[in-house]
Amino acid sequence: MDMSAMNKITYGLYVLTARCGSFSNGCIINTLAQVTSSPNRVSITVNKSNYTCYMIAQSGRFNVSMIDESAPFSLFTRFGFCTGRWEDKFLGHEIARSGNGIPYIPENTCAYLSGEVVSSVDLGTHIMFIADVTDAAVLSDKAPMTYAFYHANVKPKPKPAPQEDAPAGERWICNICGYIYEGHLPEDFICPLCKHGAADFSRLDQPAAAEDKPAGAAGDTAEEKWVCNVCGYIYEGALPEDFVCPICGVGADEFSRM
Repeated sequence: MDMSAMNKITYGLYVLTARCGSFSNGCIINTLAQVTSSPNRVSITVNKSNYTCYMIAQSGRFNVSMIDESAPFSLFTRFGFCTGRWEDKFLGHEIARSGNGIPYIPENTCAYLSGEVVSSVDLGTHIMFIADVTDAAVLSDKAPMTYAFYHANVKPKPKPAPQEDAPAGERWICNICGYIYEGHLPEDFICPLCKHGAADFSRLDQPAAAEDKPAGAAGDTAEEKWVCNVCGYIYEGALPEDFVCPICGVGADEFSRM
């Protein structure tokens, strides 16, 4: 089966936000759909590993900000490449609040809606929430961003090394944000996206030495390397079924074998 066929399904990209008590959080999703028009109901599907999923299950309410084509990559790194378990994703970011008290993103979004959960379906790794739309507003006339537009125009492309005599074939990936550098990686290199140094990069074109292999589950094999499809974090060794990405919080089902 060619799993790349799934990439041909048209998706939009959204910032899903929730509030539990006085704390607010958000994450990136690509599964929002209107399921009925009367009553006006939508469905969203969220990975159980996302803290936002837990908050919606507890509060029963959420907002969805519909990202438009003007959105920079920094919006995705903010809400998609880190976890709200350990940091405030809204710190330093402009927000507004809808009538339900939950933040939405007023910039780089063309509309938002508020939902109140009426039912949920456990899908194993994800939960689908069915919700009544309780509020909605159009914020701009800009086109909503699709998953295809994001990959073609927003997500950074690998860049060649600046050194003309850089060894061919070297490719390095930032373990924090997924940025890819091609060529010899300087010791003082700083990732242009997340500002982490060369120590947080891993070589893609050759297996890591056994002595450099991080500790993992018993029976790990040096040949195995897994990359998180959401944030680019790399795990070396046999990937446990219950593994949770330490960077963005998604589960093992969101990792691909390298």
